[in-house]
Amino acid sequence: MSSKDSRRHRRLPYSGAVRVSWEDAARGTRFAMGKCIDVSESGLRLELPISIPPLTSILLSADRIHVSGSASVKHVARFGAKYLLGVELNSELTPKALDTIREPWALRSALTP
Repeated sequence: MSSKDSRRHRRLPYSGAVRVSWEDAARGTRFAMGKCIDVSESGLRLELPISIPPLTSILLSADRIHVSGSASVKHVARFGAKYLLGVELNSELTPKALDTIREPWALRSALTP
């Protein structure tokens, strides 16, 4: 079974701004603006201009979908000049947040012949 098939929660496509902050031992508190690529009940995939090491605790905020809180970086991959990060949320998303993400995609799917 592939790793995609063994995920606990289905990923929902979502493209929106996200703010991230974390503590860097050498530089203190760091901040970055990025883009959320997709969302599941327990995590997000982010595109950022800089890398954040795996196991780093972060704070994130995606205002458009009313998601904010703490998470842990699980993996990082370079993608051109940017980095794709898989982060696991410390608490699962609420049904309301998931509905906000699903709604535009559900409408688009319903209108497609």
